[in-house]
Amino acid sequence: MMTPTHPAAAASDRERAIRTIKILLFSASVVPSLVGGAIAHAAGSFAWTPFLLAAAGLFIGQAGGDYLYYYLTHFHSDARDAHTKIFAGWRPLFTGMLLAPEKTVWAGAACLLIDLAIAAYFVELRGAEILWFALAGGLIAVFFTPLMLRGLKEPVIFVTFGPLCVTGVVFALTGTISGAAIVASLPVGFFVTVVAYLKSARFDVVETGGEQVVVRLSRTVILALLALGYASLAAGVALGRLPVWSLGGLLSLPLAWSVASIVRQSSSKVTEYLWATVRSIVVLVIVGAGLAVGFMVS
Repeated sequence: MMTPTHPAAAASDRERAIRTIKILLFSASVVPSLVGGAIAHAAGSFAWTPFLLAAAGLFIGQAGGDYLYYYLTHFHSDARDAHTKIFAGWRPLFTGMLLAPEKTVWAGAACLLIDLAIAAYFVELRGAEILWFALAGGLIAVFFTPLMLRGLKEPVIFVTFGPLCVTGVVFALTGTISGAAIVASLPVGFFVTVVAYLKSARFDVVETGGEQVVVRLSRTVILALLALGYASLAAGVALGRLPVWSLGGLLSLPLAWSVASIVRQSSSKVTEYLWATVRSIVVLVIVGAGLAVGFMVS
């Protein structure tokens, strides 16, 4: 049963939730970095300089993709753009403060150039094979918006922040791609995709009793992604591909249940939906931390 909320308080809560989401979204690149670093540590191939550069590369690459995505969606009105109205206030880092919105395309290009310089370091360290990872990441950053407009956002997010990022970091640190890296990348990919889907799923926002309410949200995909995330984690441990301590990620289950409870409702307040999105990011962080700790102590 939804209770009325004062409009000013609801607006403030909504803005606070969006700010929190904006900050925590970078966990999409931080978590794969930590998991990849832990796998390299378990393999006896961890070194701080390559790790920090690989992590910086993912972070900067995500920022670059955000700038390009913002530019390409902010300056067009394609009806297929699934970026929902409740996130209309979202902007990449420094946009509107140090960076004019129409200049974000140049910020995106600068981020990709920095990543190219980082890739050059790893070419020297690991060989030209590392360029395949850099090329894939760069192409995804550039073509993400057209792919999204064709309904491929969630598959691209899964592949990018799951298998590509985790195995890329592991390859950068060890020179090989292990089976453990591939298996560990699956729950990471699923939980990142949960966040992406919550942030840009197609739904309507209507006024009901003075409240903004989310309706007609397709809930099946979100619930399936949550289930696949935990199933892939448990299966990885059961098959001996992931350390038993990785099950520490199951500590996130109460938060995941909270997210599922919100999205399963026929309608939910916009603020509740936004905070459910925040909790989905925390689920990703806990699962990633569980995987990282599991490999560190194995």
